[in-house]
Amino acid sequence: MISTFVLRHRRRLGTALVTTAFLVTLSGCSESGPKREYATPRSLCGTAVDAKDLTEFLPAGKKVSTTSATEGSRASRCTVAVDGKRVVYTAQQWWNDMSVLEFARGMTLEKVDQQTDDGRFAYSVNQAFGKTEGCRGNRHEGQVLYTAIQATHSDHEDAAAMKKLITSYTEAVERSGACR
Repeated sequence: MISTFVLRHRRRLGTALVTTAFLVTLSGCSESGPKREYATPRSLCGTAVDAKDLTEFLPAGKKVSTTSATEGSRASRCTVAVDGKRVVYTAQQWWNDMSVLEFARGMTLEKVDQQTDDGRFAYSVNQAFGKTEGCRGNRHEGQVLYTAIQATHSDHEDAAAMKKLITSYTEAVERSGACR
């Protein structure tokens, strides 16, 4: 014969197990936070970009948009916004030949603390700058085409990812019509 004490504890234990199982199931179905409901762009205003590299710097949201602007034949810019908030900004600009660090200083007030060994790229955790090779056209006699990506409104900060993004972006610019 089982005592009343044992029966009461078995019922409580059973109820606790059922409740725990229910809560675990329920938590598995709930949202784990905001989600990215848009497709990451495969180009930034016409310049190809690896969507996987760009995705790291884009937040969750419903809609992504890109807006381009040009300043004559000398500069073009692209703004990437998520739900209307500017997150990533890119630029391609023709300038007299200078180091990529000098170009970066003209584009940002923030410290750009890392540079590649060949001196073509300078970067930090949320912005990067590049110097193209072989982009010297007749319209821009004696000038060099520089690139910039600034994700200063992104929550993601990763110097290695930013270096990878500026390298692939600059290489895409070198293959594009902007280089000629």
